[in-house]
This record gives sequence, C-alpha cells and structure tokens, in this order.
Amino acid sequence: MFTSKTYDSVWRLNPSKYEWVVETKVLCSWTRRLENSGRRLEFVLADREGNKIQCSLWGEVYDKFVSVIVSGSWFRIKDFKVVHQTGDCRATLHRYKMILLKNTTIVKIPGIDNNQFFDFVDFGSILDRRYSDDFLVNVIGQIVNVGPIEDIKIRGKSTPKLDVELRDRGNVRLICTLWADFAKQVKVYTEANPAAVVCVIRCAQVKEWKGNWTISNAMGATRVLLDPPGVFVDEFRSGLPTDGVVLTNHDNSELFAGSTVSIRDQFLVKNHKRTVRDIVEALEEGMCVAMVIVGSVERTSKWYYVSCKMCNKSVEPYPENSGDDGKPPLYYCGVCDKDVSAVVFSFRARLFIICSGITVCFRYRLVLEVSDATNYKARFLLFDAMGSTLLRRTAQELYNAVSENDPSILPSEIGALVGRRFLFKVSIGGDNLKSDPLHYVVQLFSDDDELIKDYSDGLDSEVLVPLPVTPITKEASVRRGGVSVENPKPPAKKIKIEGKKEESFATT
Repeated sequence: MFTSKTYDSVWRLNPSKYEWVVETKVLCSWTRRLENSGRRLEFVLADREGNKIQCSLWGEVYDKFVSVIVSGSWFRIKDFKVVHQTGDCRATLHRYKMILLKNTTIVKIPGIDNNQFFDFVDFGSILDRRYSDDFLVNVIGQIVNVGPIEDIKIRGKSTPKLDVELRDRGNVRLICTLWADFAKQVKVYTEANPAAVVCVIRCAQVKEWKGNWTISNAMGATRVLLDPPGVFVDEFRSGLPTDGVVLTNHDNSELFAGSTVSIRDQFLVKNHKRTVRDIVEALEEGMCVAMVIVGSVERTSKWYYVSCKMCNKSVEPYPENSGDDGKPPLYYCGVCDKDVSAVVFSFRARLFIICSGITVCFRYRLVLEVSDATNYKARFLLFDAMGSTLLRRTAQELYNAVSENDPSILPSEIGALVGRRFLFKVSIGGDNLKSDPLHYVVQLFSDDDELIKDYSDGLDSEVLVPLPVTPITKEASVRRGGVSVENPKPPAKKIKIEGKKEESFATT
C-alpha cells in the first residue's frame, strides 16, 4: 500500500525512474487485439490539473486490471513504467506514455473532480494538416448537414456508414464519418432533433479521404455525445454564428463537394483580404484576413488568466488574501458562487488550485502587437484554443514551466513569436468600431510558407492601397489605435499592476 500522500503531476512523468505516484481519472478506454491474438487495453488518464497521458496494459497485466479500469473513476497508481509515445492512435500530446506492470499498485480513490477534461482541437488545425492520422483528437461542433446511411462491406460484413458536416464557432466546416452504431444513433437523433445539434467527440481519428481532411470514429476508442449537458456546451452554443443555419440533409456528393471550407479557402477565397490600416479604420463589423508580422507581446497584463474548471469563467482573487503572507491565494468564482484557493502540492512548490472540489486552471489570453507595410499597428487577441494550437502546449504546461520562479515571466515559446509572419483571420466586432478599439480576436491562423506566398502573390492594388472609407483625420486615426507615417508611435496604454512598475509592450 501507499506510505506517502505525495503524488506526481502527469506532466512531469518521464522514463528516468519507476517510483512515480499519480492520482488520475480514467477519461476513456478501449481494447485492441494484438497480432498474437492477445488483447491490449489503452486508456487516457488525467490528473486534477487536467494534464493527460495515455496508458497501456496487456498480457497477464490485462487480466489483472481490465475489470478495474472504469471510465470516470479516480485511481492512485504507483510503480509503473514510462516510455516514449509511439505508434498510431495517440490520444494525448504527451511525449511519453505509461505502461502498467505486474507489480503496479492501483487503488481506487474518491472522485476529486467531475470535470471531463476536454481539450478541443479547432477545425482549422485539422484542415491545415497539423495532425497526422496517428492522432486521436477531441472536437466540438454543430451538426449542419447529414448524409444518408450507407451499407459498406468490410471484410465481408455490412457496416453502416454516415457522413455528417460539423461547423465550429468560426463557421469553419469539417466532415465527420461515423461507422456502425454511431452512424445509426446520430441519424436517429438528428431526425428527431432538427434544431442546432451540438456534437462532442472524444478521441476522433484524423483521416485524409479524396483530398479532404476529415475525422472518423476509430477502433472503439471514440465517444460521441449529442447535446450533452454542461457549461462548455452552453458556451459553445452561445458563440455560434447568428446566421440561422439549420440542420439539412444532403447526399454525400453534395456534402463533400462544397461544404468543407479548407484553411486555404479561409485565407485565399472565403474572407476579404485587409491591411492592418483597413482593420483599424474599419466602419463595419465582419471577418477578414491579414498578413502581419508580430512586433511584440503585450506585457501590461499576464499572458494567461485563471479560470474555474467547472464553468470555464475567470475567477477573481481576494485582495486581502494574495498569498504574500504565506497562505494560499484565495479566488472567487462568481458563476459557481464558490471560493477557490491555491495550495502547494509538491516539494518543488508548484501551485495546484483546489477548494471544496472546485478546481481552477490556466488559459491563454495572448495579446500580440502586429503590423504590416502600411505602418499601422493593431492588437490581436488569441484565447485558449488558438493559443494552445499556435504554441503546441497548453497554458497550464507553460505556467508550470515558469511558475517556480515567477509566473509573470514570459515563456520562451511565447517570446519566440516576435518577428514571425502569420496569416490571421480576425473578427471586427462592435467594440472595435469605437474611438478606442479593443483587441481584435483571432479566429484562425497559419504560418505555412506556401500559403503565405500564395496570399502575397494574390495581393493587388485593391488590397495594397487601403479601401475607400469615410475620411478620418490623423488625430482620429491615432485615437482609434492606428499608427500613421506622420505619427508612427502613438502613446502606449500603460496599466498599473499592483506591486509592479508600469510597462507596455516587450519583445522578449
């Protein structure tokens, strides 16, 4: 049995030793048959911080633990092997995976967190081929088109197949192919519920079929949820485009012919090309794409924010309990109406935040100052999904990497964005049309050299010369955040941070 209450965070696991102890939740599991007719159990574990790792067991260990590993249960696991993550069906981005051994000890513990720990992948990153077909990803989307059920012969057996089209909050479309029972269940549900159906898929496999990048259920690993309860679903639904799109039915030729909007089409065809000057002087709301260079990363506020894992909303610290007195910082979640405190959980003094079963986590709020040949500047804002895709690491992982010294330090991964050229799809909202515009929210990005070249080759005088707009004086332009040639450096807004000097943008 265990003699110590200490445990290791999943993000720290590596092959350097066997004496690891973790407390994790089983998110999902599936069985695969080996060539020697044996069976191997694959499952995904998450610790209370939401860090995930894949785990395997087979042979005698399979018989010993297969009945114990139940999705949704929490376990304390000790004495296991950590190896490099290789092969197909990779369900996490962790570079290592766990292997359970005959002497591994597993003890079921009371539930620590009922969070499902979804890390959703945005559709643009799939269409941009950022994931190969050996990855399993989690997605959330609105079902907008449903094809007919087809019977496909596989190894002499007839198997139902259904193609559906999903869209995300940025109206990016993705085809999902469902097989067997999933095909029948989704078909029946969408026929009975023709409204805006939200589909959540855990462990979908990325596929390329007829030149289209799609997703599909795979090898018993996939879980499909239709209109599941949860704040994250409500938040997704509230952020969908208000264009009145309803669920329709098409045959598969129509479905694949024109509904999927590739990332190339997003930047080269579907959306208007705009310069930074066009954006800061815009008089109407809408979506557009721009080619820019990152000049700096905003430092007046932190690159992350602290949110409640139950509702995903930001939490506010209590000023009288900031942690300076040696006590854990205390936060308040207004949505859940709960207090949340930060407590030290390891000898390295990293912070883990939990109170009364409510946990908080760290999410990206990256503000990049960008510019182009027009000598205008704008602030582009990337929230958590975009930040995680851009940096290939979660905000929690980067926070863990620097918090030991000073959580206000800008991680090197973020600093390395400075000087890089990107294509950004951004939204111009009502707040951006005010005299003092806020940040422009990034909906999609690409740093693909070939795509950037094609975008540049497609620029013409209509884009290079700012589009005609209502005349704006130089003073008004500066007030709206523009940087003209006559006034290339408008006063940077300085925000007073308690206990820190005033500062604006920094390049490292």
